Amino acid sequence: MMQETVISRAVRVMCAGGLAVGMQAAFAQSAPEAPIQRVEITGSSLKRVDSETALPVQTISKADIAKIGATSTQELLGTISALSTAGATNNSTGAGSSTYGLSSISLRGLGGERTLVLVNGRRLAAFAGGGGATVNVNVIPLAAIERVEVLKDGASGVYGSDAVAGVVNFILSKSFQGIEVQAGGGVPTHSGGGQNQKYSVTAGFGDLDTDRYSIVLSASAERERALFASERGFAATGNKPPYYTSGATGQGNIEGAVVPGTNPLQTVGTFNPTSPLYGNPLAAAGNCSQIQMVAGESKTSLGAPVCVFDSAAFVGLTPKRELNNFTANGTFKINDQHELFADVLYSESTVTQSFQGSPVRASFLETDAEFGKQGVTPALLLYPSNPAYQNIAVPYLQSMGFNSLIGQPLSITSRVFDYGNRVSEDKAKQSRVVLGAKGVVAGQDYEVALTHNQSKIDGTVPGGYFSQVAYARIINDSSNNWNPWAAGGVQTGALAEKLKAAQYTGGTLAGKSTSTSFDGKITGELPQIAGITAQYAAGLQSRIEKLETNPSPALEAGDIAGLGGSVPPVDRERKINSAFAETNVPLLKNLDIGAAVRYDHYDDVGPSTNYKANVRWQPVKQVLLRASAGSGFRAPTLTDLWQPQTLASSETFNDPKTNQTQIQVNALSGGNPDLKPEESRQKSVGLVLVPFNNFTVGIDWFKINVSNILSTPSAQEVVSRFRAGDPSYANMVTLNPAGEIASIKTLLTNSGDAIVKGFDVFANYRQNTAYGRFDVNLNGTYMDQFDQTSPGGDMSHKVGTLVDAAGNPVLGAQNGGVVLRWKHTLSTNWSKDKWTATVIQNYSSRYETGHRFVDDERNFVGAQATYDLNVSYKPIKPLTLSAGVRNLFDKQPSTFVPVSNQFQSGYDINQYDPRGRFLYVNASYRFM
Repeated sequence: MMQETVISRAVRVMCAGGLAVGMQAAFAQSAPEAPIQRVEITGSSLKRVDSETALPVQTISKADIAKIGATSTQELLGTISALSTAGATNNSTGAGSSTYGLSSISLRGLGGERTLVLVNGRRLAAFAGGGGATVNVNVIPLAAIERVEVLKDGASGVYGSDAVAGVVNFILSKSFQGIEVQAGGGVPTHSGGGQNQKYSVTAGFGDLDTDRYSIVLSASAERERALFASERGFAATGNKPPYYTSGATGQGNIEGAVVPGTNPLQTVGTFNPTSPLYGNPLAAAGNCSQIQMVAGESKTSLGAPVCVFDSAAFVGLTPKRELNNFTANGTFKINDQHELFADVLYSESTVTQSFQGSPVRASFLETDAEFGKQGVTPALLLYPSNPAYQNIAVPYLQSMGFNSLIGQPLSITSRVFDYGNRVSEDKAKQSRVVLGAKGVVAGQDYEVALTHNQSKIDGTVPGGYFSQVAYARIINDSSNNWNPWAAGGVQTGALAEKLKAAQYTGGTLAGKSTSTSFDGKITGELPQIAGITAQYAAGLQSRIEKLETNPSPALEAGDIAGLGGSVPPVDRERKINSAFAETNVPLLKNLDIGAAVRYDHYDDVGPSTNYKANVRWQPVKQVLLRASAGSGFRAPTLTDLWQPQTLASSETFNDPKTNQTQIQVNALSGGNPDLKPEESRQKSVGLVLVPFNNFTVGIDWFKINVSNILSTPSAQEVVSRFRAGDPSYANMVTLNPAGEIASIKTLLTNSGDAIVKGFDVFANYRQNTAYGRFDVNLNGTYMDQFDQTSPGGDMSHKVGTLVDAAGNPVLGAQNGGVVLRWKHTLSTNWSKDKWTATVIQNYSSRYETGHRFVDDERNFVGAQATYDLNVSYKPIKPLTLSAGVRNLFDKQPSTFVPVSNQFQSGYDINQYDPRGRFLYVNASYRFM
């Protein structure tokens, strides 16, 4: 088998991680030492040393992970400068958004679906609840990670679909002897939730060289308590003039007169489906607080005051989270030429979210077919015979001059508090088994493997949800005398008992995504030509992807308030066959060129051929230049293609023309069988320098062009672009006679292009002194351009902003995350004898958010630097104790004005950890 020396391994550290201290360490060696086995690095199928590559790969080691003090894999990845919050999903996003516990990562801001996630170099099954290619990174056990390799370059020429922005490869522990137990926990310095605990045990048996086998087993558990907005002053209210004001659907607002047994949305003259035209009696009296509401900032078009809901204090900032997992890696050496190996992963994550009760208004009930089937009027009705009608509604209507409504049943809005907060509990299970063999035949390395991956999700709602039609039937029974203005907004007595019958607890969505693949490859050296010996790799892969989603009957019917509209099932599969080849040619002693090509054939969207070419030149020992160019693609997923189109309530949005806020209307959404794959072209150029001993600095420029982007526009995007006159959105919005938004379309399409450019920068310094060893490391990313065009050709300039010059959201801002202009991590590490201490600065540049509500002034989140501290001590060799603090100086967030469907208020959930200053301790003991 091919070998490398200690010198070349040191250079591998330089090229792989951008932590290039190994570069000058290699130069300091005087002679080759004992050969060691070459390795395969993320971004290549060749077994070689990294000094032969031209790919920018950042490595985070197990020691780095300990110093960061992350409490989850999601939190760990947030420290990587090339990863963006734009296009990513975090735990907090699940508050009200039905993410089913998904946490995803996004390189370059291009989205989790364009960032390929691997474990031990092979794919995981896509998240069953995510509806795409996205992998749930929080089911990857933090304790089992040996290192993380981040390829900051497109790699479809090597890996196929989804590697448009790059690759994140989690390498789990494969070599270990003895037993190690670890335990740790952390707590915010502010009162409330957010505490966590971690436990793990790792056991390794056998030595591959002497025993002919090696087995590593690992089990771990993570626990995290929920943190609520009421426990943080900056998030406890949605009303912070002039920045923003809460305008969610309130209790007791009068929508209009309704003829029972008809569809109120078709009533002419006395009803508006998107506005409570006639206001609220308690708003007129200044008593909105009696029903847990606040006064609306503006009146209706008829001049009537309304009560609106400030949901902020009811929302969870971080969810309750539990993770249990098990991993196993084993190798058995048949003889010196052949080995068998196995890789097992099982992980179970449970995420529990809690947030405000559901709103009900006539327009939300229009798409619920159960009303027509059961003969229930799709509105909440207040009858003239009701004492609340005569004592509260009539005097109010008379005072406002709305006398024409008196004597008719009225449609009233509700914020349903009768069942408490909505609570969702989502379990995500990830399992994987890899069985394979590798070795040497005729001097060539081979590897074959059979892999089966499965992702399962089971969503449940333990409380806070109810059947809309059952609730409306009880309310609309005139004998029950519903009082929408009852104290606290909660019904009492006999009516409260009757309403219990409408409560729903049980399942939401059960899903299973599987991927079964066989891959085989051979690598080695080509015959020498003109004194040049080139390396090659070639292989075949065959994969079957399946997706099956089974909504509960209640979810499929679309009748449960707060779960959205009808969710139809999906049961599809497809086959992908692939062939690939790669070579690296050392033209000169200091000049290598490489190339890769891959052909993928999908039986539903057809073929795609992609390439990768790179060059590496090291004219002198202290200078390394590298460059690469390639193509990429992202195939539409099974959900993209086959999710049935349905009509449901939209996410909330603001209408810039009417100044209405927190609007929800009917939205048509779903998949599209006519989708084409996305295509990309990328290039990069890098320079690494060692200007003097112990100091290395490097810079890599990158550019990515993506065309035929697959995207589902948000409700806010559709409305904003429609109001801005973008012709491509002309047929996606329907207006009512008053010129207000009545319905929208948010279907998945191939829409537009994107250009992404920027620089990755790293620098490293190491110095041994009488006072200990000092290491200083910098990793930063500067985004020069992220321009995305709409289908109609309008351009969004996305770097450093969530909005355009007029305050309208840029394309993709519905995901909440921003493409930062600059982000870096700067760490200083000191070690001496039994002690190690690390200080880390996490820096992000300022960016523009939504405009202020009151005066439409631009709003910015300022540049932010937080500092983390970690100290570890080894009193005896097998024992390691460590303690640390994240956000050492308790940096508070800048005021954030959202432009997306973010339920939390006061801060950017994608950029700031609401726990604030966080203390943690860890201990590990190794039994040899």
